[in-house]
Amino acid sequence: MYQSLLFVLKPLVFEGKSGVLKIVHKYDDTALVYLKEGIVEQVETKTLQGKKAASACIQWLSVETSFNEGVQGGYTPDAEIETTSLLSFLEKTAKNIRVINDKIPDENIVLRIDSSKLQSAKKLGADDIKMAMLFDGRRTIAQVVSISDFSELAVLTRTCRLLLSGVAREAVVKDVMPEKERTDFLSGLRDKLTDLIGPAGEVLVDDAFESTGLRPSTLAKEDLLLLLSAIGELLDPEENELLKEWGKQFM
Repeated sequence: MYQSLLFVLKPLVFEGKSGVLKIVHKYDDTALVYLKEGIVEQVETKTLQGKKAASACIQWLSVETSFNEGVQGGYTPDAEIETTSLLSFLEKTAKNIRVINDKIPDENIVLRIDSSKLQSAKKLGADDIKMAMLFDGRRTIAQVVSISDFSELAVLTRTCRLLLSGVAREAVVKDVMPEKERTDFLSGLRDKLTDLIGPAGEVLVDDAFESTGLRPSTLAKEDLLLLLSAIGELLDPEENELLKEWGKQFM
């Protein structure tokens, strides 16, 4: 389950605690939050310090925390860090995190994007579309978080938008055909269609991939029937039968 730092930081602030809150982020980072009498005076991560470090770590959701009360350590207070602003942000995003936990109960889920719905979705912005491009039907949500330039909170929030809009759906992870076998199939498919209907056959293959949401690079044996059926719908009955007969050698 993803968690907000609100329920860790807020009690320390309201109770006027002094000490160091250590936050370990699953995605290879750590933050030290220095508090004095309930005020956040400094924040440090592996690469950031001050206000930027504070803004980064409050967007972490996969965390483990510990608090060393009374321990201060050596640090220089940063006047730009506003404790009330940090809590306000955490309060606002707590609702988002409840939705995230409802829609993404498992970070190891693999999503596939429906490209036709992506093009027609009206409420998705440029960053949502950029996020969609990272879901290739093979990566888990956790893997997307780790490679994305966005914060964990932003990735998961935008992933929820994709799920709620119907653009993304859970994918069944399949065994991708060996590269040579995929190459032989796709090359043979284009040659067969060229024999049946001429140069337009190349276009039918591209259209079939788009309409089915399949990708040449992740094609599995169980996808072949769906792909051939999508192409067959655009052929006359005799051509369709010849195509199906040809396809049996790869199934």
